[in-house]
Amino acid sequence: MVQSLNRALDVLEALAAGSDDVGISQITARTGLPLGTVHRLLSSLVARGYAAQDLETRLYGPGPRLLEVAARASASRRFSLSRIARPALLGLTTATGETSNLLVLNGDEAVYSEQVASPHLVRMFTEVGQRVPLYCIGGGKAMLAGFADDQLEAYLDRTTLCAFTPKTKATAESLRHELTGVREQGFAIDDEEREVGVCCIAAPIFDRLGRCVAALSISGPTTRMSRERALGLGPLVHEAAATCSIQLGFHPAESG
Repeated sequence: MVQSLNRALDVLEALAAGSDDVGISQITARTGLPLGTVHRLLSSLVARGYAAQDLETRLYGPGPRLLEVAARASASRRFSLSRIARPALLGLTTATGETSNLLVLNGDEAVYSEQVASPHLVRMFTEVGQRVPLYCIGGGKAMLAGFADDQLEAYLDRTTLCAFTPKTKATAESLRHELTGVREQGFAIDDEEREVGVCCIAAPIFDRLGRCVAALSISGPTTRMSRERALGLGPLVHEAAATCSIQLGFHPAESG
């Protein structure tokens, strides 16, 4: 029974892997299953609506039932960003001793959506629900780095970059240069760019369509969170955000 289930899932994944219908021989090649087995499984999947066959070309593709199940599943609370991110936030604060945040993209701003506070008496606190510009905070820069090039240029065209501190990247050229590095290393650093005395590190979260929709960050006073420490913690934040992305259905290999 388990073997049959695994084989049926292999066939479904083969059907969904391409952008066009495929023949039995292609499915056989993709799955490594015997031709007769593939034919029997396809017959059952077509009967249940999980696969469909074009009567003229005799090729197969995903069926409408597959879309229906996927749509229902996507509405499940299991795929709620807040639910997925909460364990990551707790893990980051436990590992670093600093405040962790979930920021979501809302237009041209980032909104603090969830937070786990640092146990230290001196700690960073940003009220949940607060809206902030993208270009001058770690989470915002992490999301901007996840934008497609045309999306980023459109944002820069309509955004006035103001210097909140002497360290703010307040020109399009300096911000583009910064974001190139963020994309390469997988995380962004806000080293006193929004507020003097505050440093944070953040990484982007992507949804199943490859869109950057949120970011995880940890922040602390520069007395504890130096730029050097932030750089050292970057991979940890990146890994936590990547785990959230995968749970949202993101597949890095398919994102190009």
